[in-house]
Amino acid sequence: MAGKGRARAEQARTQMYRELVLGSAERVFAERGYHASKMQEVATEAGISLGTLYSVFPGKGDVFEALHETRGEAFLARIESALHEASPVRVALWHAVRAFVEFLVEHPDYFRVDLREGRSWAVGDVEASPAFQKGIAQWTDLIARGIDEEVFRDDDPLVLATTVFGLMQVQLAALVVKGDERDPGRIARRVASSVERQVCRLEVLAETPPWEAEVA
Repeated sequence: MAGKGRARAEQARTQMYRELVLGSAERVFAERGYHASKMQEVATEAGISLGTLYSVFPGKGDVFEALHETRGEAFLARIESALHEASPVRVALWHAVRAFVEFLVEHPDYFRVDLREGRSWAVGDVEASPAFQKGIAQWTDLIARGIDEEVFRDDDPLVLATTVFGLMQVQLAALVVKGDERDPGRIARRVASSVERQVCRLEVLAETPPWEAEVA
């Protein structure tokens, strides 16, 4: 029993260090960029020794990938219910975009890490992420549903989904990181409007958008 207790305590300690390191690495990578950052800077930010850091993560690349996978899973969990909701597809798209924006407004350092490293949400090495792959598949399913319901324009669903991802990244870079706008609701409405212009049929765009209908 004592051995099991020690094992659980060690596991809990490792998990605590892991969360501490990832939060610290996020701040360091956002400020300095992944390639310019050093493991010692991450350890200092976390308030632990370099040896303790290496006992949790073998190298800086492992920290970087764990950070993206951990944040990516939380990111996906935030928008997953909207992507699968039974609401009209245009409403579901709005809710997904709003959840997408709110998460990144709450985690600007996570977003800055991607921007500093030039990681594209439409193409590039971010495609290696299981969380990204799952997310893009779910967005593609939502787009395909909208095409079937003749709400979205008839095009390749995967092409439209990756276009939406890239568009949201560019829009958020301007509004969240480089701009002065801090209201997630206003940011979400601007981003959603741009997304709709990419995916919706012209006759659908003439109708009241979901964010205005919710207020009315």
